[in-house]
Amino acid sequence: MLGAIIGDIIGSTYEFNNVKTTDFELFPPECEPTDDSLMTIAVAQWLMEDPNHEPDKLIRCMQAIGRRYPIPKGGFGGMFISWLHTDNPQPTGSWGNGAGMRVSPVGLFAQDMETALNLAKTTAMISHNHPEGIKGAQAIAAAVFMAKSGSSKQEIKEFIEKNFQYDLNRTIDQIRPSYDFEASCQKSVPEAIIAFMEGNDFEEVIRLAVSLGGDSDTIACMAGAIAGCYYPIPQHINNKCWNLLRNYAPQNSDAEYAELNAWIKLQHRRRNPEGKNGYHLAKPSASPFNLLEIEENFERKYSPKTLCVNPKPEQPHEGPANTRPRYTPDRILHLKSNEIFVFGSNLAGVHGGGAARLALERFGAVWGQGVGLQGQSYGIPTMQGGVETIKPYVDEFIEFAGIHPELIFYVTRIGCGIAGFSDEEIAPLFSEARKLLNVVLPESFCEILENRA
Repeated sequence: MLGAIIGDIIGSTYEFNNVKTTDFELFPPECEPTDDSLMTIAVAQWLMEDPNHEPDKLIRCMQAIGRRYPIPKGGFGGMFISWLHTDNPQPTGSWGNGAGMRVSPVGLFAQDMETALNLAKTTAMISHNHPEGIKGAQAIAAAVFMAKSGSSKQEIKEFIEKNFQYDLNRTIDQIRPSYDFEASCQKSVPEAIIAFMEGNDFEEVIRLAVSLGGDSDTIACMAGAIAGCYYPIPQHINNKCWNLLRNYAPQNSDAEYAELNAWIKLQHRRRNPEGKNGYHLAKPSASPFNLLEIEENFERKYSPKTLCVNPKPEQPHEGPANTRPRYTPDRILHLKSNEIFVFGSNLAGVHGGGAARLALERFGAVWGQGVGLQGQSYGIPTMQGGVETIKPYVDEFIEFAGIHPELIFYVTRIGCGIAGFSDEEIAPLFSEARKLLNVVLPESFCEILENRA
């Protein structure tokens, strides 16, 4: 969700001033959250506050925030403005990307794909009930759900292509030259997913998305939503987003409110000639809506960092071990800057499966390098022979960890997957590692070593 808001903020300046390059200022002075962020936060609020997830409750959440900020940067679409300010709003048949821009909290909230798809449909149906609008919302929610659950980019790509028939075989360089402003889901959702597929880190994903031009804040919002679950968000970008969200209060003139009020009144009369459906436009109060609190509460409960924390209690340690779990988590989706992912590799450095593939896709492992530190990962070859051929590389790793106490090493069950060894064969190789406070071992290894002590 934070990734979505960051993408929206960065893209906000360039929505009507497109840049066809990745070389641009991330946070120019005029950047701020737009309607994309507001409606994303409204969906998050609904998911947290309504256990039954009723459509009417979602409408009220969206209207409450949308009415408080009726003229955000970028602005709401014409039909959606009327929808926001009507007592009993009805779906408009829209296929616009508003359905995709706001749906990312659903992918974070859902515990299974079926729930993600059903909730995404609910969020779209209340306003964007065209099949393409629903499809766009479901595609983004599915990609977010898979990214937070540890799926690879290839797995995400195959699922989206199979279930939503989007063409993801294009590149950003192929799309960019002829890409123009497109507000439809069918011509912006796949482009956002392609930006995620091409980017090698969070910032690059956002830069690629914005560089397409067009509806840059929404494309970056959707791409950022997926990337924020797949890659760690750099701290300086994270901090800038929080500060902008904390101080968000659009400065609009009385003339702007009067013009919008007149426009809504006219649209209302055209759509409701008998006056059966009221409308409202209230100028925001000076005190901002508590957007930051909603975002913080949702991130605390449903962010990928929370979801991958090992639930087992930690044992008291001195030094750097105070900040790490007792055992290597079963699933690692993100690392802090001082954390290293230790995986089983092969001497050729062909990182094609298992933990090696995860290291390649997320933590900087280098194709063709089978041994040692690479990015935020460390390879230990396990496929060159018997256990005795693995031991020298484990000893080398333990020595390396010992001279780098500033780093924390998460050792996976190396050799116990594709290589075919058992935990009982591999665990004893790490007996000396237990003396190091900055090396975290799998629970199965620890149990074996404790029983042998």
